[in-house]
Amino acid sequence: MKKVLFAAALLVAGVSVASAEGYNRVAVSYDHTNLNFNKEASLWSDKSETVGLNGFGLNYIHGFGVAENMFVETGANVDFLFGNKSDKFEGDKFETKYQNINLQVPVNYVYRFNIADGVSIDPYVGLNFKLHFTEKYKNENTIDGEKEAGKWVNVFDDGEGEDAVGKDNTWNRFQMGWHVGVGCNYEKYYLGVQVGTDFIPAYSHKYEGGEKAKINTLDIKVSLGYTF
Repeated sequence: MKKVLFAAALLVAGVSVASAEGYNRVAVSYDHTNLNFNKEASLWSDKSETVGLNGFGLNYIHGFGVAENMFVETGANVDFLFGNKSDKFEGDKFETKYQNINLQVPVNYVYRFNIADGVSIDPYVGLNFKLHFTEKYKNENTIDGEKEAGKWVNVFDDGEGEDAVGKDNTWNRFQMGWHVGVGCNYEKYYLGVQVGTDFIPAYSHKYEGGEKAKINTLDIKVSLGYTF
């Protein structure tokens, strides 16, 4: 019995030590989101299309030590993204611009490989919960040499007004997905690369004829941070 209690005490002490080795990290990031429109959702042609959004993020992560060289991370990221899609037809130009601001909450499992004193590699896998504060687009077309500037349209507005997309075209404000990544630590400095996709599409709608319009997303993040 004494041996069991002693082993339990050692285990608790080990967990306590691991927990004490937690960390905080702040980072700025380059962020890219690829919007993949299938042919039923495409605005520009009768085939699948993509739109790339680029921008930056402000990121905070807290790592909890759970065992030797193993951590669970969570935190919050705010991303600001911008992009456009343009096409030409018989000399006229058709362009759609996009803006997006979202909040992401990651939950990661991290395993740390210590390479040298103060240097480590952190591969990780995790889930991502994404809430869109705003997602909007506007059309800017140039026809017969004259530019027609449209209004910004909120893709979450299911009303019937001029600036609403309507119920059948409303996008999902919440998305959940997964990602993999790897980080490199040098002393207090961090460089990380991450790629992931979402289980919940940005937009999905099934029409009466059976056609299903869908917009899937692919996310890439490159982070430069400071750990304390």
